[in-house]
Amino acid sequence: MLNWTEDSGWVIVNLSGELDMGNSSSFKNEVVNELISKGKVDIALDFTNLDYIDSSGLGVIVSLHKRSKINGGRLAICNLNETLTRLFKLTSLDRALNIYPDFKSVLQNG
Repeated sequence: MLNWTEDSGWVIVNLSGELDMGNSSSFKNEVVNELISKGKVDIALDFTNLDYIDSSGLGVIVSLHKRSKINGGRLAICNLNETLTRLFKLTSLDRALNIYPDFKSVLQNG
């Protein structure tokens, strides 16, 4: 079940555990069906409690970024740990996605 709150026009989706081949497709479907299709297109993914993400999870993040943008919104990622930050840099997704140190930075720059 999707865990999200709203703050200043943004939907903050709190991820925890792992985002991998086993759950990334259902995560994407939940975000699309519960948020984007209902007009909630400014989405911040909070990675505070996310421990692991694999290539299918990264693909879902990119897909949600595109879907949000197509619908006039923005997708931001915040609170990455050191390991996930390195992964996003290694894959160059740090250049393609909107990554911020925390949600306060999303509000200031988003």
